[in-house]
Formats: sequence, C-alpha cells, structure tokens
Amino acid sequence: MKPLITKKPWHPFKELNYTAFFITLLLPPFILVPVHLFVKPSMLLAERFFPGTWWLEIALLTIYAVWLGQVMAKTGNIGKVRVKYWLFFSIIFFGQFILGLTVNSKFLMSGNLHLPIPALIIGAPIYRGEGFFMPLLLLSTLAIVGPGWCSHLCYIGAWDNASARHKKRPKKTITRKQTLILRYAMLALVVVAAALMNYFNVPITAAFVIALAFGLFGVFLMLYYSRRLGYMFHCTTYCPVGSLVTLLGKLYPLRVKIDQNTCTACNICSTECRYDALTPIDIKSGSAGWNCTLCGDCLSSCHASSIRFSFFGSRKNAWIIYISIVVALHAGFLALARL
Repeated sequence: MKPLITKKPWHPFKELNYTAFFITLLLPPFILVPVHLFVKPSMLLAERFFPGTWWLEIALLTIYAVWLGQVMAKTGNIGKVRVKYWLFFSIIFFGQFILGLTVNSKFLMSGNLHLPIPALIIGAPIYRGEGFFMPLLLLSTLAIVGPGWCSHLCYIGAWDNASARHKKRPKKTITRKQTLILRYAMLALVVVAAALMNYFNVPITAAFVIALAFGLFGVFLMLYYSRRLGYMFHCTTYCPVGSLVTLLGKLYPLRVKIDQNTCTACNICSTECRYDALTPIDIKSGSAGWNCTLCGDCLSSCHASSIRFSFFGSRKNAWIIYISIVVALHAGFLALARL
C-alpha cells in the first residue's frame, strides 16, 4: 500500500531560470568592483562609512539582483513588480539625498549639492563647462539597457508613473506629432538656455533658482496632468533627458513586436502603456511607437501572448536576457544612488 503523502526529492534549482541567474550573478560585481577600485573616493556607501566592507555591499546587492531577476523572469504581472522596485530605487535615491543634506555629506557622491533634476544631466555640464560624469554615466547606461533607463532606472520617472496610474485608462489630449514637437523643443530649450547662461556668466545662485523652478514645474505636471490624463505627461513631453533617451534608444537592438496573426486588436495593451507607445495605429503596424521605453508592461497585459521582445531580430529569451540586465543594473544603481 502506497503512503498517502510521498516525499519528493528537493530540487533547489528545478524552477531556476538559468539565463536570469547567471546574468544577475555576474553583472553587478562586474560593474561595481571596477567602480570601487578605480573611482576615488569610493562611490560605495559601505566603504565610505565602514572601510573594508565594500565587498559585503556588492555581495548583498548581487544576492538581491539574483532574487529579483528570478521574480521578473517568472512573474505574470511585470508592471506591478517593476513599479515596486523602480519606486524602491527612487526612495533610496532621494532618501540618501535628504540624509546627505541633513545628517552627513558622505551620503552625497561628491559632498556637494546637486539638484536631483534629470534636465541638469544635460544642462549643468553645458552651464559649467565641466563635470561630464553624469552625461557619460547616462550614455553608458543607454548602451547597456537602451531607453529602459526611463522606465526602470530614472529616479524621477517612478513618481510620474505613480501619478499616471491614478487613472485606470490613459486619455490623450494631444497628438503624437504634437508630443514629439514639444519634447524636442524642451530638449533644445534646455541646451540653448544652459549655453547662454554659460556665455553670459550667469551667477550660480540665479542658475540654481532657474533649475529649481524648472524642476518644480515638472512636479506640477506630474501631480496635475499625469494624474488627470493617466499617462506620463512629464516623461513623454517635458523631460529633455527622456527626449534624448528615446532618440538615442533607437540605436539599441531590442524592439517590441506584435504578431498580427494572433493579435485580436483588443487594445488592452494600449490602456496599460503609460508612455503612449501603443496606440491602435502602432498595434496595427506590429511594433511599439516612438515613445516606447521597453518597460515590458505590455507583455503581461496581452491575453493572446501576441507581444514579444525581439533582440537583434531574435525572439528567443529576448525578454529574459533584457530584464536580467536591467535588474543587474538596477542593483548596481542602488549602490551608486547618491548625488
């Protein structure tokens, strides 16, 4: 007689996604160890407060990346998990910013104040004529994850996303052509304004006030327009970094493709996309629109499984490879989330 309960062998790696495992295991140390060795003073927070513990911080972040990579590889609701870890990064970022101002300057990357406004990644070096670390970091990130910087790693975008999700269905008030004109006009405005302030030697105090006003107006757009319209108005129309990221992101080899043979044109993915990148026209064309930031929310929203990521033209493991790279970089950014 067989027992009612049979004890099955324990297989700790039976359900493991090995692609995600190896990428998230190897990439965080590959990024953070050279940062610790070659950038002085150390950019790792643990090393600043407790010398000799840099390896422990990297080890813990690697474990976190491996765990999150498995979660994202298996989850049936990509958007829900993505929003949480994205918001977590933003909280860590601004938390360290506040601690750096109020408790100890070691929480700041350089010990000096830098306003946490994405536009300054572009405008500040032009105004100062130096300090190109942040633009280089942005370009390096774009080379690794493409336009995913906007939907996974931007410390401001997480709040615009939270505001937009207050409304269940996006409501467009302007056309995509108008959106593109506005967003690249904003990019040009920031570049020209910074260059003019440099040319006329505008005092740092005045430049600070202008930058602060620009950032606060962006917050207003999030709280009012994004919340009211249900899509990320700040990120898709106002943010100059978002404009640059989506423009250069077209060089990245990952694409969102829609299988026209199985797509039912239900447009559920269109209501899920907060970047206005999946209009009915985009769905009919079989690919995401210009504003796509490779967030992946559309993957789990498609009941027909018609949406796939294509990497160098291949769909095999494209999403798993990409999200594993994003998660590994997210873990690395947690270590570098200081201004």
